[in-house]
Amino acid sequence: MGHGARKQLAKLLDASERCGDFSTRIEMSARALRIEVDGVGALPLPLRAPVTKKLIAQARQARFGRGEQTLADTSVRDTWEITPDRITLGGPDWDRTLSGVLDGVRTALGLPPTTVLRAEPHALLVYGKGQFFLPHQDSEKDDSMVGTLVVSLPSHHTGGELVVSHAGRSVVHQASREKLTFAAFYADCLHEVKSVKSGYRVTLTMNLLAERTRPAGEDGGGPAADLAHCLTEHFTEPAEERYAYGRQKTAPPNRLVYLLDHEYTQRGLDWDRLKGADATRATRLRQAAGQAGCEAVLALAEVKETWDAVPPYDRYDYYGDVEHFDGCEDEECEGECLLDPDGEPGSERRRSGDFSDYELGDLIDDEITLDWWTRPDGADGEQISLPVSYAEVCATTENKGLTPYQSEYEGYMGNYGNTLDRWYRRAAVVLWPRQRSFAARAEAGSEGALRELQGHLDTGELELARTLARSLAPIWKHRGSGEAAAPLFTAALHVAVGLEEADTAAMLLAPFGVETLGERHVPDLAEAAARYGRTWSREAVGSWFGPVAAYTGADRAAWLESLPGLCAALRTADGDAVAAPLVEGVWQAAEQQLTGWLDVGREAERRAGMERLGAPLARILQACDPKTADTIVTALRGLPDTALECLLPALRTAAHRPTTVRDGAPAAHAFQTLADHCEARLTAAVTRPVRAADDWSLTPAGTCRSGCGLCPDLDAFLTSRTRRVMDWPLAKDRRRHIHSRIDLAGLPVSHTTRRQGRPYTLVLTKTNAVFTREQAARIRAETDLAWLREKWPRPRG
Repeated sequence: MGHGARKQLAKLLDASERCGDFSTRIEMSARALRIEVDGVGALPLPLRAPVTKKLIAQARQARFGRGEQTLADTSVRDTWEITPDRITLGGPDWDRTLSGVLDGVRTALGLPPTTVLRAEPHALLVYGKGQFFLPHQDSEKDDSMVGTLVVSLPSHHTGGELVVSHAGRSVVHQASREKLTFAAFYADCLHEVKSVKSGYRVTLTMNLLAERTRPAGEDGGGPAADLAHCLTEHFTEPAEERYAYGRQKTAPPNRLVYLLDHEYTQRGLDWDRLKGADATRATRLRQAAGQAGCEAVLALAEVKETWDAVPPYDRYDYYGDVEHFDGCEDEECEGECLLDPDGEPGSERRRSGDFSDYELGDLIDDEITLDWWTRPDGADGEQISLPVSYAEVCATTENKGLTPYQSEYEGYMGNYGNTLDRWYRRAAVVLWPRQRSFAARAEAGSEGALRELQGHLDTGELELARTLARSLAPIWKHRGSGEAAAPLFTAALHVAVGLEEADTAAMLLAPFGVETLGERHVPDLAEAAARYGRTWSREAVGSWFGPVAAYTGADRAAWLESLPGLCAALRTADGDAVAAPLVEGVWQAAEQQLTGWLDVGREAERRAGMERLGAPLARILQACDPKTADTIVTALRGLPDTALECLLPALRTAAHRPTTVRDGAPAAHAFQTLADHCEARLTAAVTRPVRAADDWSLTPAGTCRSGCGLCPDLDAFLTSRTRRVMDWPLAKDRRRHIHSRIDLAGLPVSHTTRRQGRPYTLVLTKTNAVFTREQAARIRAETDLAWLREKWPRPRG
């Protein structure tokens, strides 16, 4: 029944009066416009080649935007550009003509009658023979920008067609030779300028700005009773899961997410600037929401779909998207081993490019997440993070009818066949019953819900605030970490203190990551610790770390820069109730990372990882009280010599801030103890005898738990002082096992396959790195030892 209501709602909106298209074209007399350009003067219309060449002499190579960059690349956009400050538009009939054109554009594009369009000059463009602009979307350069108006000045030319595409349709606009041609389209439409074949194409591009003159709703749509009935049914009937397979239906959905057709930015998403059919449908949904007792907001959605897809025949090969190496003659591999000429594991090469001609089969999976929405009062917007379930989504236009902004062909995926991933950005109208407003906003991580709780606390409605806060328990999930989540954490922490209810306070704070904490949170943290006690504080801090393995390093390393100051402020404010478990949690995560890197056999990879841990380790020690710092150093001293790859960078980091390690600083004794330990280890390393010239022995390749029977022979070869080469006839899978053992251990042993006889022969050869690695390690140890003795001299006496 739930699916039926959504299906009927989409049908009703699709059958509603169509109010416009994504692009339109209007022609006007060229006598209406007088245009002057600095350095050229008034332009006689229609344009002729001599005048156009003067324009080019005054122009620059046109640029285009890509992300945050502004680029000039003639392989993407090849045209000449004159900036608007050098252009003057006039003429006795120009204002009246342009006003009439804009009224026609507003109607043709389906914008509300309450909207007044204004055209703001952007650039004068000149395209000569062979020049073009590849498919692209215009950036919305102003909060009120909804589209682009291209005014083609009459000239004799061929080619240079403007092609505008949206939702699987394309419209071609060809300029007139005698009249002004006005082509308008929404900013999110993909469009291109085809190559000019002869003559010159000259256009004035203008930004279309939408401004409201009367409150929305004065010219509202027709009856919305049927839509209101669909909403009521949606929010009262049990939700239907996509793959229920006879299971009972769940509770009614919490919201309805109706996906719109056009793309919008955060700045451009506004009820008064919706485009085409979006404007009509959104207006009717808002009217229906009012009748059904619902609230409505606008949102931005990120959509990912995974399809069973078949590539075009001319791109298809027997092995799907994997290009098997042509030179492989191994009859055993059957196209699976991806060997390169030396028999080493190669890399899988994925297809890339345009996937629009792939044939879509079944939809395997989809994910929809709302990441931004407007507030119910329409005053502003906010970042959110809200996954949307199948039972909550409704759309008149399916995603596959739109153009994805990214596609990736994964090829054969077992039971799924050949899969094609597609990503879309869509806007949406999100509705929920007014009585569920608090939960609907809170589930998305909205600050508005927390502000509502704080408002009840401020007015003395403590029990109401507690009741509402407790209702969040089932939905108050992961809320993020770092600066992006800091404002939400600040609000949650303030509410948690005011609730005076330990369990509810802990629930509100648990979903955040530790990287969210900053010194601005110290007063509220101290108050919470004083109110709820040390045991509560320790458990709350522990919840901010989550699984230790979830620590990725990059965000944590940046946050750790602030840890010493944060812990010092906490100790001043609350003693050690929060600071102590905070340092313990950070150290446990770092210790696990350190232990993990110690097990990596490949030296370059291990050393890089260990060096990255050096600065965080220094910050942790600087944040400790003396007792905890000494405990950590004791653990570090028990690690093998390879730990110096982390300890020395930590000491270098500390040396850059001498005030944190001078006598009297909390961790001063711990850093000096660590420096003395490193000096002793390095001294022992540089005094070891140099490897003999005929000693080819290596350490074994780690521990093998598979019981393969091969590794004892491998270790015997590795530890031999005299054997340098080993010929080993092995089948394919056994060769792979030996490849893996050597590579994981990072040993200086090459391994190639001699493709003669059956089975093929694996050839292992110890390389000269057996000696050069030790020589480099000795030089490094001597350099580090000299630095240590200079920067961290042993105390006298």
